[in-house]
Amino acid sequence: MDSTEDSAADMEAENAKATGVFKMPVAVKKKSAEVARAFADNESDKSDTRLAASHTDAGSDSGNTSSTIDSSVGVASSVKQKSSSKSFSPAEQLKDSESVIPYKEPSWGGVTEKSYYFEVVKNGAMTDRVELTSKSYYVFGRLPSCDHSMDHPSLSRHHAVIQHCSRTNADVSDLGWYLYDLDSTHGTWINKTKVSPREYHRLRVGYVVKFGGSTRLYILQVC
Repeated sequence: MDSTEDSAADMEAENAKATGVFKMPVAVKKKSAEVARAFADNESDKSDTRLAASHTDAGSDSGNTSSTIDSSVGVASSVKQKSSSKSFSPAEQLKDSESVIPYKEPSWGGVTEKSYYFEVVKNGAMTDRVELTSKSYYVFGRLPSCDHSMDHPSLSRHHAVIQHCSRTNADVSDLGWYLYDLDSTHGTWINKTKVSPREYHRLRVGYVVKFGGSTRLYILQVC
């Protein structure tokens, strides 16, 4: 503060003593105003910083939310695509589960005492194993109600039956497994030979069965 400002301050101080009323010196007012403005600017900067941070956090949360939504949509889309790949709707599956299989088991049928199974091979590698121990016959086809349901579009709803013979008679001469094609649209093969429908064809261990246009091969095995 210069001498002029000091003199003005002294005079205002004297006047205040005389009148009993104190007035803030002009120079002090200016300084206070500058400090107030600086403080206000500082608070404004802080407010802007907090606002920017909140926008950043909101943007981040929004991004995370978007990612979560996108992820959920992706999962939902995947589930939908997977469900749409099914051959039958739930209503059709229910109806098909109640459908009558066009097959009547012969009197010579019965459960095997040995542990037979089909080894399922695709592209030279084993992909599945179908047990043949708990029933006397098994239905193969596209319907969910089949004992072994397959998705290949070339297969009939009820494609073929694998029947076990527990006692011989005039129809069959050997105990063991037989293949019975249910007059399927695209046929059934045993060892690369297409079999005639509605007839029993003997299956032995090591025989290879192919259903319709499916590339899966079913090889009869026993433990």
